[in-house]
Amino acid sequence: YENINKACNFSEVGPLRYSGRPASSRAKSGVSRVDCELWLSEAKTEMGNINIYNIYADVCLKHRDGQQLLTYLARSDSVMRKFAQRQLEVGKMYPCEDDYMEKYLNRPDVIAAIHAATLPYKWTSCSSIVNYSRQDLLSSMLPVYRKLFHSDLHILIYSGDVDAIVPVTGTRAWLKALSLIELQGWRAWTASDRQVGGYSVVYDKLTFATVRNAGHEVPGYQPLRALDMFNRFLKNQKL
Repeated sequence: YENINKACNFSEVGPLRYSGRPASSRAKSGVSRVDCELWLSEAKTEMGNINIYNIYADVCLKHRDGQQLLTYLARSDSVMRKFAQRQLEVGKMYPCEDDYMEKYLNRPDVIAAIHAATLPYKWTSCSSIVNYSRQDLLSSMLPVYRKLFHSDLHILIYSGDVDAIVPVTGTRAWLKALSLIELQGWRAWTASDRQVGGYSVVYDKLTFATVRNAGHEVPGYQPLRALDMFNRFLKNQKL
């Protein structure tokens, strides 16, 4: 971690980007870009073969691993996940569930039912055909939030606390960059099953909440807590 911070300059990446120059993760002045990428590679090796969308969930061993998932950071991820869950308990996550989803969404009857376009190629959750803009991916959303603040909107930002691709620490970092005024400090919020649903902090312009034991797709991992949080948001109620 320390070596990466010394060798790599992330000031132009994503939420931390302020200038109008094209975004890139480049080496710091006086340091070789090779050194930066060497330490990033070392960090990936130390992290191991984990599911970056939920660090406590298994990975699909048939054809995907944690290293391959890291290459999808510049691409969109699946938003349709299926989990076997009991009503108030965390269910089992199927490591290869994306395979089932892709097979299902490529069925002609499903394509017709959802009024999707018929493609000359197989649909996949992370496309190698669609040319995603890396510059868009690494562009900051901070100016957008500042613009929204002028509209006096009711805003909720949330993160699953076992998500590694958009982690709580990263979200808190860009929230800090907005220089918000804290109105209510960090505290636990309780879901309708009387269990701690996560933690929240209230600022003058928005509320930030975590969802306990949820991965990247929060409702897929914690449907009850996600529903409770969303219902209170719609009703303008505090968590």
